[in-house]
Amino acid sequence: MKIASVIHSLNGGGAERILAGLLSRLVDRGHAAELITLDDGSQDRYPVDAAVGRRPLGLMRDTHGPWDKVRQTRRRVDAIGRAIAEAAPDVGLSFCDRTNIQVLEAVGRSPIPVVIAERSDPAQQPLGPIWEHRRRRVYRQATRVVALTASSAATLQHWTHVPVTVIPSAVERPPLVSDRRQAAARRRVLGVGRLETEKGFDRLVEAFGIATNADPDWSLRILGEGSARDELLRLAESLGLGERFDLPGWVSPIWPPLAEATLFALPSRYEGFPSALLEAMAVGVPCVAVDCESGPRAIIDPGVDGLLVDNSVQGLADGIRRLIEQPDFREQLADQGRSITERFGWEAMVDAYQNVLREAAEPGRP
Repeated sequence: MKIASVIHSLNGGGAERILAGLLSRLVDRGHAAELITLDDGSQDRYPVDAAVGRRPLGLMRDTHGPWDKVRQTRRRVDAIGRAIAEAAPDVGLSFCDRTNIQVLEAVGRSPIPVVIAERSDPAQQPLGPIWEHRRRRVYRQATRVVALTASSAATLQHWTHVPVTVIPSAVERPPLVSDRRQAAARRRVLGVGRLETEKGFDRLVEAFGIATNADPDWSLRILGEGSARDELLRLAESLGLGERFDLPGWVSPIWPPLAEATLFALPSRYEGFPSALLEAMAVGVPCVAVDCESGPRAIIDPGVDGLLVDNSVQGLADGIRRLIEQPDFREQLADQGRSITERFGWEAMVDAYQNVLREAAEPGRP
């Protein structure tokens, strides 16, 4: 098969990591692939195999006013359409909601089949009235639809005429395992992700302050970048966390800082299928996650390989405090969590995507 894949960028994030790894593995299996991104490719954070064709469109820029947004969208749709047509694929593969909409509009009535993959929970992440109207209108054109969880699939099924396939994300086998003795002595809580509202890091800062109020030897580090950086710094200062709070930015590779953490916390208001949680478990770090809609519930076996808590600041604070006060339980979770690489391995995920792409490219094939 020849696959033309589209995503906004490879500039960090779980969806970008998964697509880069997926295309690299598909070309290893003998398929041809071209990766089209809306940005200019200058800030790629995830490598792709040299056999993957790379076509950056350079269309990521700020807009000024509603009419400029309309023109920008039109330019993107036209450019995506030309890029896919020039690639002449057997099948298209699009990642992420707004990109999916633009790809389907770009392909239009073309005979090229398109597989779209939602990378978040559409029931929890509305796109606004205009984008939502467009999504409901064009998702019916998709040849196949992929969701991360059963709950996301149930939402998507209302917007398409084809069955929605659930394919969870995969996690790498880490190159190192956490030295739990050293990590425990470090007394560090770690969060990882984009510094945006949906990731809930404001809640983590508050919960950390509550949980460690009587134990100031603990510190909080959050790895990532985003628009909420200044807000988080102000919040930490207002809570008197001082030097106990650290925002070092986006870090690569992620494994060493994960392995150094005493425990990992996921505070998201909603999720797709959190890569950071998978990676923390894989490297052997005990994890506490809020039981938000979609994602953590499909990953963690509560009390066995991780801790699921109420989706609130207090719930998260109670979970962090429990792992601080119960080190034996904490290390039991760390030990059991490493089996996540067996449950969500790359081979199974690539097999599933390969099957969906083949079904779309060759309808009727057994």
